[in-house]
Amino acid sequence: MNSLLQPYIFLVDDDEDDHFLVQQVFNQYNPRCRFTSFLNGAELLRALDEAIQLPTLILLDLNMPNMSGFEALHLLRQQSRYDAVPIVILTTSDLDSDRQQAAALKANGFFTKPSSLEQMNQIVLQLQRDWLRDKQRAHS
Repeated sequence: MNSLLQPYIFLVDDDEDDHFLVQQVFNQYNPRCRFTSFLNGAELLRALDEAIQLPTLILLDLNMPNMSGFEALHLLRQQSRYDAVPIVILTTSDLDSDRQQAAALKANGFFTKPSSLEQMNQIVLQLQRDWLRDKQRAHS
């Protein structure tokens, strides 16, 4: 199977339990998803600088050590190489000010981490619908 046809997601979050949960829910709906996980924005930027293949989607937490999601988002959106890569915020914050700042920095979406598995399922289904299905069809 051609790896370019598989959704490739970069998951950036300092909580390893969230890494596990997000990957499990995605794999339930699309077992072909590949993930690379990072604990902060600095790790993400280093990996992107070295990447041969850009991710299909970046899921970015806001509150992380070393480099926050806002800092990483700001730096990524200054580089045209990443213009076509959707960056969606997945964070514990539900503040309107964080939503507004993410939108101002050109995040493609913003989700507050849910308190239930059913809500996480709905978020993953929406992410698949909005950001992964068209990419798969474009490469088919």
